[in-house]
Amino acid sequence: MKAWFCFALAGLLAGCGGRSKSNSDAYPYSKVIVKPENQTLQVALGGSASQTYQVIGLVDGVETDITADCTLTVDNNFGRFEASKVTVGARGGQTEIGATCGGQAASPGVLTIKLSSTVIVPGAPADAAAIFGAATATADPSKQPAIEYPLDQAVAPINLASVEAQWAPRNNDLFHLTMASAFVAVDVYTPNIDAALSAADWDLVARTAAGRDLKFVVEGLVQAAPTLKYASAPVTLDISRDAIDRTTIYYWASSQGSIMSSLFGSTAQPTQVKGDCTSCHSLSRTGTRFGYSRCVGNDCNNVFLGFMRFNKQTGAWEDTVDANNLGVRGSYSTFSPVGNPFPTDDQSLALVTLNNGTLGLYDPDTGAAVPSNVGTVATQGPGAPRAALMADWSADGGTIVYASTPHAGQWIDLGDGAIAKMSYSHSTGEHVFGDPEFLVDAPIVLPNGTFNNFFFPSISPDGKLVAFNAARSTWRNGMDAKAPGQRLMLVDAQTKAVTDLTALNGGYIDSDITWPHWAPGGTSDYYWLVFSSERDYGHRLTAANTAAPCVANGVRQCKQIWIAGISKAKLAAGGDPSAAPMWLPGQSIAADNISPFWTKPAGVE
Repeated sequence: MKAWFCFALAGLLAGCGGRSKSNSDAYPYSKVIVKPENQTLQVALGGSASQTYQVIGLVDGVETDITADCTLTVDNNFGRFEASKVTVGARGGQTEIGATCGGQAASPGVLTIKLSSTVIVPGAPADAAAIFGAATATADPSKQPAIEYPLDQAVAPINLASVEAQWAPRNNDLFHLTMASAFVAVDVYTPNIDAALSAADWDLVARTAAGRDLKFVVEGLVQAAPTLKYASAPVTLDISRDAIDRTTIYYWASSQGSIMSSLFGSTAQPTQVKGDCTSCHSLSRTGTRFGYSRCVGNDCNNVFLGFMRFNKQTGAWEDTVDANNLGVRGSYSTFSPVGNPFPTDDQSLALVTLNNGTLGLYDPDTGAAVPSNVGTVATQGPGAPRAALMADWSADGGTIVYASTPHAGQWIDLGDGAIAKMSYSHSTGEHVFGDPEFLVDAPIVLPNGTFNNFFFPSISPDGKLVAFNAARSTWRNGMDAKAPGQRLMLVDAQTKAVTDLTALNGGYIDSDITWPHWAPGGTSDYYWLVFSSERDYGHRLTAANTAAPCVANGVRQCKQIWIAGISKAKLAAGGDPSAAPMWLPGQSIAADNISPFWTKPAGVE
């Protein structure tokens, strides 16, 4: 029978087979099967592989080839059919090969695709694989390479940019890095002590390993005496199914005085949003409003706020309130979300920390104060009047979380802070804030000390959780930034249950973790947090090789931006829901990068 074939484009082409008999023209077969029933194809990075199939009809044990009368199908995420031949690309996994013949469906075949590739880095011998294959594996801790990055048990979104593996050589000079998962087996041979796949190749590996662990192991040997090889302990990286798309992280490169933005998942260099910034900044949840503070005249006893707005027509940020005009004396700021109290971004409110330790409501388009009761209400509580600072406005507009201290007048540094929340409503033209409710105000005892100072609250996009900083003493310490022991914790906004994010914090160590903010919502498996920390980024950045401008105000090495997953499943089950974090690709390791805000890119609805 003459075969007709058709094709449809949906990412990859999904094929359909030849003309089949009508449903009324019943097939006389007791069973229809696809052959081969189980097949495994090895595909190299960037390559493809093919397999020809048959469809067999069985009657009383007699087989008849009926391929020409059947439609063969495959998940178009993996490949396409042309006639009876399927061609798959470099995406590992398992999929079914289906067939329908005149209305009768075949028992599907199972196709397993394994991503398998060997990369020889320039400088490594062409026969590096053979050299390692001939060497004898030997256990000697003094000679075994040690993987420094990624961190063991870290979790990464599927669209994080390519991860660079880094390791300590332990006197070896040739290395074999393996990245392995259920459907991934990638081998890299290199004379270097770090290696990263291209962006395209990493994307293939990540999408194949999504929902599973990707295991890293490094073997090392000495080329002059290559009979023995030494393997590192394995490190596992969990590739989440979550893809964090259309988001930007804005952060302050404080040692350079600039606010930078980095499009998540991109390998492009960050772009400067605002120069000459000498203090804190904030972004609206729409990514269209920007608040910053500046030590005017290089006098940090003279800090003033400025505001900017993104012009969608020109594609540029424009000043609405210039800090140099000395209009609003304050530091931290947060913006009302679109929808509450105003339906569009044509109007907005900014809630700011004023230099007298209270909160004030302002129009970010004019810098004018907006009447409300927030300055009175926010300073209520035990020992009132209290200080109120570091506010964050919820995505629905109905809740404010902030740091409250019993020391009136604190407005940048603080001690004995508590995490408080208050309601917000807007009716008949009035902006009304409710009485504060304290979420976290009691000391929390951990193996590395008693934590009694809580600050930098950030409320999750769904309003259920508040991430915050906890410290053992007053924040900040200008002699040793790590000394207060800043770390991240979570509190349930309703039950007030507090959870230490032990895995995210690296156990019970002090690594100067500050400024948590949440990624915009829309992910299924994890919440995602961004923060700043002095922890090492492999061997690329340590206290020993840090850039000199970063060593100031008690900071001993350049702080960097990190992201970490908060498992929704573990939250429901109880216990620590966090994972070890990932370094944000693209940032400068020669800059002190702090105060990250994660929001929509400017100009995106």
